[in-house]
Amino acid sequence: MVTERLDLAVKNFQHMNQMVERYTRLCRAYVQLSERFHQLDVEHMTLKGQMVPLLKALKAQQSRVQQLQADNEALQTALEQQSAQHRQELHTLTTAYEDRLQTLAHHVDELKPLENLLSSQAYQELEVAEEQMELVEATLQEMDEDSSPDLTEDEKVLLSAYRADPDGFLVAPASPTPAPVAAGENAEEPVPSMWHYYYDERPLEDA
Repeated sequence: MVTERLDLAVKNFQHMNQMVERYTRLCRAYVQLSERFHQLDVEHMTLKGQMVPLLKALKAQQSRVQQLQADNEALQTALEQQSAQHRQELHTLTTAYEDRLQTLAHHVDELKPLENLLSSQAYQELEVAEEQMELVEATLQEMDEDSSPDLTEDEKVLLSAYRADPDGFLVAPASPTPAPVAAGENAEEPVPSMWHYYYDERPLEDA
């Protein structure tokens, strides 16, 4: 009986020892698992702390890309509008310049008959005409200074008197009664009038 109890006790002890070892291994496994979970949690928090700024930067970049796309579309629209406006302005300017060119070509055609004025012969004729004009101007200036350069001073005075009063100039002044001429004395011949001398010898240039 005692031996059986001892065997049973030994068996129970061995069984208990095995159970303790199994629980010990299980606890160690739980501890290792807990440490691994703790390490994973730490790594997860670290990764999370690193991912948050990255996600924020990515979100900011996405917003910036969307803004750039909107700006690009607006710029493209503005460029298309400006391009259309420039094409319209260019068409208008081209039409205006073509009209002006046609007008200038018409004027050139009208001025073609005047090309002969640019020849050497026309230039010589122009020089001759200018010389004649200078002579005419000099003559007119001399006439303004002295309208009768070929008359003497007395003749100029006589002409001025006539121009001042033509009617009074032609009326002979009243002369006193001549004294009787004695017998044998020669009667003095009358002096001819200056009017006959002037109009017979030198007719007026203005007449």
